[in-house]
Amino acid sequence: MAHPIYLKKSDCKNCYKCVRHCPVQAIRFSGNLAHVIADECMLCGQCYVVCPQDAQKILSDVERVEMLLDGDAPVYLSVDPSFVAYYAGTGIEKFNEAAKALGFVTAEEAAKFGVVVKREYEAVIENERESVVISSCCPSVNLMIQKHYPDLIKHLSDAMSYVQIHSADIKSRDEDAKVVFVGPCIARKDEVNRQGSTFDAVITFATLVSAGLVYFFNVDIQGYVGALISL
Repeated sequence: MAHPIYLKKSDCKNCYKCVRHCPVQAIRFSGNLAHVIADECMLCGQCYVVCPQDAQKILSDVERVEMLLDGDAPVYLSVDPSFVAYYAGTGIEKFNEAAKALGFVTAEEAAKFGVVVKREYEAVIENERESVVISSCCPSVNLMIQKHYPDLIKHLSDAMSYVQIHSADIKSRDEDAKVVFVGPCIARKDEVNRQGSTFDAVITFATLVSAGLVYFFNVDIQGYVGALISL
């Protein structure tokens, strides 16, 4: 499984900015190039954000999503609740129109399944099964604990993420379904590749409306998401 963050060697200018900003010191320099240490990386994306040369790249799931859409199985889009902040003024109805234009069956909000996770946490607290519970909703936090604070793993909740629960719900309604999650976080790319994952691919909000994605799918969605692309 390829690591979600990789280096475009020709663009790295040996500025060490990524090293200085990595919160877990998961980047080393060798041969005047930055190298992300996969076994230590928590996929927070900070190196990608701060790199002035745009040398740190995010592995794209576009090809995987394209293959799913070209297949016979119905493909659903699970949408992270933060889309309302990323695409100001756009509701799920408009998002759903864009998803259908790209070939998805529909787009559904994953937010409502956060309530299921909340109930699990409440049950743990009410039954006093654990005195300290660390939320497992953020895959980046999960990776940080697993790789850098193993003594705290016992406090990490074993509740499924709202993404996993939403995807499982979709597949309970349509047993042939494939699910693509779209959100702002690159750490979900690790979650989707873990054994037992209920969703099948991850794309970011930026990728969803990028010219590259539209090109790959050969779909003109300007009429559906023109407002999104202009942001």
